[in-house]
Amino acid sequence: MRTAEGFALLAVLAPGLSAQATAPRVSDLRFSVGVQLMGVHTQGAQADIGSGRLEPVEDRFDLFARRARLSISGRLEENIEFRLVLYYDNLGKDRFGGTRSTPNEGTVGVWDAFWTWHAQPTWANLTVGYFRPQIGRENITSGFQTNSNMDKLPTQVYQRQHTVGRSSGREVGVNLGGFRNYGKWSLNYNGGFFDTSHEKVTGQAFGGSKWAPLLVGRAALTLGQPEMRQYGIDYVVNHFNQRKGVTFASAYARQGDNNAFQRNETVNLDALANYGPWNLDAEYDFMKRRTLAGRDYLDRAWHVRAGYNIRVRTWWVEPVAAVMRFRGDRFSPFPGGRDRYLDFGVNWYVQNTRVKLNVHHTRQSGTSVSNCTDGRTFLRGNLTGIGMQFVY
Repeated sequence: MRTAEGFALLAVLAPGLSAQATAPRVSDLRFSVGVQLMGVHTQGAQADIGSGRLEPVEDRFDLFARRARLSISGRLEENIEFRLVLYYDNLGKDRFGGTRSTPNEGTVGVWDAFWTWHAQPTWANLTVGYFRPQIGRENITSGFQTNSNMDKLPTQVYQRQHTVGRSSGREVGVNLGGFRNYGKWSLNYNGGFFDTSHEKVTGQAFGGSKWAPLLVGRAALTLGQPEMRQYGIDYVVNHFNQRKGVTFASAYARQGDNNAFQRNETVNLDALANYGPWNLDAEYDFMKRRTLAGRDYLDRAWHVRAGYNIRVRTWWVEPVAAVMRFRGDRFSPFPGGRDRYLDFGVNWYVQNTRVKLNVHHTRQSGTSVSNCTDGRTFLRGNLTGIGMQFVY
């Protein structure tokens, strides 16, 4: 288990262990399991298989478990909630498959581990542990709740690599947030302090000789019906015709001088609109950094996604389409990189997001260095896939 995950697990378990002597009242204890199974046919992938250059590899149909979760959550006394989530993702994944994830040999790890104290439920909710800093709608929305394709949109991949380094987007920290509904409009805010440990944003594994905290803030304004009933750090995209409202959010993250850079900043703008059967969300990320050599660069990533709910008996059928673009600066880790991503398909919600089937086709291309290709060792192909999701 990695060091950050170990500290996060301790943050979740230690309060409960120390409180055993006073026999605290634990209620609403829940055990949950979730899995996404995928069958993906990839066409046109290329890789360096020993020749020193990109060569076509055979098209393939890959069956694998994209996401798998085991979680324990509950409430301590009246105003403290806790959650521990374990993952075992990408079991059986082919390394030449078109989805943007890394094959797993069977590793199980900590995905989330945090406590939330609802000191004052409207304006003062304190979360501590291992979780996602509140920036970027795609980043802070679960892969079991997004509606685009066989996977989450790559917007979050670039934002996570730039802001926290870790592909899961998680870090150990403290966040203070609140939510207030005024009827026809509402406000949601979050502000966090995080101690980053990933080599990509510290310069050295588990920290370097220089240190600077990661500070993150997000504010969201909703017009119409709110996207949540009470404060939380989880979000959904599809409200299944139960919401008529639009939420606009802006977020900012900053980390100062350390062994990886002189300054690192992320500016995020995102929106979610639900109007009856329509679901529309969009995001734009500006990722700016001053390198150790004193050079400034700015990478950009954005997406737009739209879906439409159709009621069929007790089910929902949702045609959906999404487009994503990334553009890398010449001084960034993706020098001159371009990433183009187009997805369209149909989601069949048998029991909302608890039981979900989907069929999607994704076209993707990249140049120079990006998450689609590095120009030397891999080029991801287009994919057509079927998926099944079960969450209980």
